[in-house]
Amino acid sequence: MGSLLRRPILRIIPVGLIALAIQISWFGSVRPFATVIEVVLCLAAASGVPGGAERGAWMGFVLGIMFDLGTGATLGQHALAYGLAGFVAGLVNAVAVDPHWWLSMLFVSLGATVGELSIPVIDTFMSDGGGWQGERLSRILPVIAVSSAALSFALIPISRWCLGIRKKKWKVMNQ
Repeated sequence: MGSLLRRPILRIIPVGLIALAIQISWFGSVRPFATVIEVVLCLAAASGVPGGAERGAWMGFVLGIMFDLGTGATLGQHALAYGLAGFVAGLVNAVAVDPHWWLSMLFVSLGATVGELSIPVIDTFMSDGGGWQGERLSRILPVIAVSSAALSFALIPISRWCLGIRKKKWKVMNQ
């Protein structure tokens, strides 16, 4: 029974529900430049930094399904975008084994921006295609990038806990 409670999916679901509630309730009313700060998208991107591209894509997909079910969006639309965000942010592990804080922040911001940019593309294929609004998108992407970079300091440790990953410790070798 103890190993069942340590499974990542049982940690991701409550944390994802809390992030979704925060995004809908609090960040739904606080809108810088008329843009909703995407907490769930940032959590999906932040999961890629400690977990790598594969785990980041997996956690992003799960969070995206939760977002689609919680908001009534087309099922799978945000799951694909959030999975892509986690995958892109997880590519930081290809650059550095133990990335510095600024590199992690940069890749979370990049992953969230790519995820937000992919939503209209996915919407074009899944529905009538009314998602392309270039002027609106050019206002949204900088807000998403900056807010994701700011939230990454809190969300990277949370996603590390959700995925059950311990921080790397360097040991001195004895001769």
